[in-house]
Amino acid sequence: MIGGLAAAPFAQAGPAPDAGADPGPIGVWTAEVTAAQVPLLLQAGADGHELGERIPADRTAPVELHLTARQAQALRERKVDLTERRVPQRTQERLKAAGDGVFRPYSGKKGLKQEITDTARAHPGLTKVVSIGKTVRGQDILALKVSRNAAKTDDGDKPAVLYASNQHAREWITPEMTRRLMHHYLDGYGKDDRITRLVDRTELWFVLSANPDGYDHTFQGPDTRLWRKNLRDNNGDGKITAGDGVDLNRNFSHRWGYDNEGSSPRPASETYRGPAASSEPETRAMDGLQKRLHFRYAINYHSAAELLLYGVGWQVNTPTPDDVLYRALAGTPEKSAIPGYRPQLSSELYTTNGEADGHAANVNGTMMFTPEMSTCQTVSALDPDDPWNPADCRSGFTFPDDEKLIQQEFAKNVPFALAVAETASHRAGPDRPAPSAVLPAPDFTPDTFTTSYARGEEQQVAVTARKSLRDKRLNYRVDGGRTHTERLEAWEGGDRYGGEDNLHFDQYRASVEGADPGSTVQVWYTARTREGRRTASEPFTYTVAKRPRTDTLVIADEGAPARQLAAYTEALAADGRRAAVWDVAAQGAPHALGVLGNFTTVVWYSAANRPGGDTLLAVRDFVNEGGKLIAAGTLAGGSARVGRADTDDFGQYYLGAGHRLSHPRPPRFHGTGALAGTSVALGDAPGVPLDTAGSFSSLSDDLPPETFPHFRSAAAGDYAAPASPVRADPSVTLGDSGASLSAAAAHFSAAVTTPDTVLLGFGLEHVRDARERATLLGAALRAIGG
Repeated sequence: MIGGLAAAPFAQAGPAPDAGADPGPIGVWTAEVTAAQVPLLLQAGADGHELGERIPADRTAPVELHLTARQAQALRERKVDLTERRVPQRTQERLKAAGDGVFRPYSGKKGLKQEITDTARAHPGLTKVVSIGKTVRGQDILALKVSRNAAKTDDGDKPAVLYASNQHAREWITPEMTRRLMHHYLDGYGKDDRITRLVDRTELWFVLSANPDGYDHTFQGPDTRLWRKNLRDNNGDGKITAGDGVDLNRNFSHRWGYDNEGSSPRPASETYRGPAASSEPETRAMDGLQKRLHFRYAINYHSAAELLLYGVGWQVNTPTPDDVLYRALAGTPEKSAIPGYRPQLSSELYTTNGEADGHAANVNGTMMFTPEMSTCQTVSALDPDDPWNPADCRSGFTFPDDEKLIQQEFAKNVPFALAVAETASHRAGPDRPAPSAVLPAPDFTPDTFTTSYARGEEQQVAVTARKSLRDKRLNYRVDGGRTHTERLEAWEGGDRYGGEDNLHFDQYRASVEGADPGSTVQVWYTARTREGRRTASEPFTYTVAKRPRTDTLVIADEGAPARQLAAYTEALAADGRRAAVWDVAAQGAPHALGVLGNFTTVVWYSAANRPGGDTLLAVRDFVNEGGKLIAAGTLAGGSARVGRADTDDFGQYYLGAGHRLSHPRPPRFHGTGALAGTSVALGDAPGVPLDTAGSFSSLSDDLPPETFPHFRSAAAGDYAAPASPVRADPSVTLGDSGASLSAAAAHFSAAVTTPDTVLLGFGLEHVRDARERATLLGAALRAIGG
């Protein structure tokens, strides 16, 4: 094993025992990090949403981390350059003196709990207080219902909306948001027509603190101010230290513990998910409230990143049917519902699992948004004449204790909060955004493509449509002939994703028949609304391509011209298979249904290219629906550019590659496991030197199959030992164990298999002998039943 690390996803390693000694207080640390170092930060417990922009592969970016001194030292040992951020005592005293005394604890005299009960007494006709459960320490978690005749009407009789905050203890601005919103509704009732209508027609529920124990803990002094979790005493020693507590926004049952990157199995981690799904009473309280009241919509306020999150958090780049409605309410980066916040899929930066939004939608039928409110640095820079300066912020979470700045932050969030409530009570139904929403939500969003590889067979087509529409139909014409119609059926989903996040919209499918190669097909969709009005999508047109009759497709993803293509098509021919070809450079990304869905097996090679983009997402869709895949190339299985993000999720979770190493010119590959019996000589190919051949740890080494059966993978080959000695950087460490590269090298394989995929760390073009090339490819095809 020679060479260096290439975008290795460190964060998947399993839990290591936490030391029993007090790890000390949590401090604030800053670092300039590379994209390859981000998994180390996630492993250390950073919440990816709080890191800000995803870090491009070609530069470093500043991040803020909340770590104990021990955790910081562990990262330093892995070459993360950290600096502790300290605010001078005189600055702290100056800011404290300048504060307005707005922020206060949950319990105690004049705390939030008392304010909830006092508010109910002051508005007996509009409010009702309930305890939705108790905390780890036995405190009541109070919720306030605001509605006309709140105490006299049964809970849930009207369309219900939940406003919640403070799952994470240190996010002080969030209970201020819900507290002020509660008063905004009550104070405006009878004075403001819009507010009055909402209170009359809906039930508005406010949970000011979903984590009262943790929130109170943050008021104990500077050492506890940045506490995030609840106060579960994980080791039972009677003390609360950094090794204690559970992240309540990783403890919900939906996708709980899906991997170790979106949540952590380590108690000392900031994103510790707890010993079991819904293990925490605070989680069960929020879940029980949702089950009892069947909220149509909810807003779960967090800080601090200036984002407006919705949709799938557990896997990157996974749009879903209900995103049509989420996007209508949240807006776009160019036109956001909350000024200064970026609307986006929850996972667009980094993944989360066991979190509130996904659980609310898929378990309790509630569409939930998560605004990540403004940072201390952002609001401190708004007014150069006030006492608050960005350089004085100890953390992005230490929102200034300034009435003016807090009120400004609240005010810019109000329009979105009202639009969500108006949509919940919309007379046309909660699947239609209120007029106050940023965007419309169209009845149909067709999944369009321009080329079909169906070759006279059925071509499946798909559309995202409003579920409440009646008589949903596919309509199509072949070569301008008569119109054919087929009833649309809801898609039930694939092996990993799909069939979820479809409360108000869903994906529907049907098939086009009778279109021969060379034909042009026009497709559109029709239905009737609740009111009986006819509605139709815009049409789109595709052409059926002429291609060989075969169930195997080669995706040439090497750029123009495709010099290495013959190595693959000839190897398939020698194995008795014809191959159709899709050239990404000439044709763009293949469509998952229009192209890939018409094949059983895909061979995707990328030569020296870095695969990614829409092609990667289409191939992921193909594998998700049972397709068989062979991926080859010197950069296959590493990180890939998809949209704004560099992601290694496809290589990890679909190809089974945990970590990746690079090798200069290995002389030979010997198959093992599923590829046993193959042995091929390797070398440079014209224009594609074998200077960065890949080897991989099996993801199952990091995520054991007995716990993570959906990630089952296995080693399938080794490179022959090089003539030169192994060269390893002793400073590089892998996984949680801290093992050096040379110690871990024996666990790496030149090929990795899963039940549906084979990943080769080189290309067939690097196999010198054509017969050996065909033998290797044939073995790979048989390994996956392709």
